[in-house]
Amino acid sequence: MKAVISGTGLQNPEQSISNAELVDSYNRFVEKFNADHAAEIEAGETTALETSSVEFIEKASGIKNRYVIDKAGILDIDLMRPQFETRGEDEVSIQAELGIKAAKQAIEASGLRPDQIDGVMVAGAFLQRAYPGMAVEIQNELGINGWAYDTNVGCATAVFGLSQAT
Repeated sequence: MKAVISGTGLQNPEQSISNAELVDSYNRFVEKFNADHAAEIEAGETTALETSSVEFIEKASGIKNRYVIDKAGILDIDLMRPQFETRGEDEVSIQAELGIKAAKQAIEASGLRPDQIDGVMVAGAFLQRAYPGMAVEIQNELGINGWAYDTNVGCATAVFGLSQAT
């Protein structure tokens, strides 16, 4: 049997963060951390954090901008992470919601019907929750029969997903 990608789809979160915004937030965090821990830093018990720059991030990662679900939470120096609304297991997760939109585009581009699709595989580097899996949620919402599974392999997850599909 041969794996075929017959259609693709893309759905990004509506919010985005530029490197300048990220550096500003991080550097404010560094200044606060170093001030709050000045005595420990002076005593050699704690290492002072160093500020970053837009140039460093771009050179190290090649990233200039990133799409995010909760910009405010990520840029808040007292939180520095997204805050997701709590959803019950009977509700579609936020990430699966994005996946469903992308999958609908892929199905339309392929010219297939959901009953002609053998399975759903989702390659995601971060999961909102472990169960139910995003692939199962997407499969269920789109009426696709067959198998469904998630891969979660950090930075290599997209390449790993393509390898597994092949």
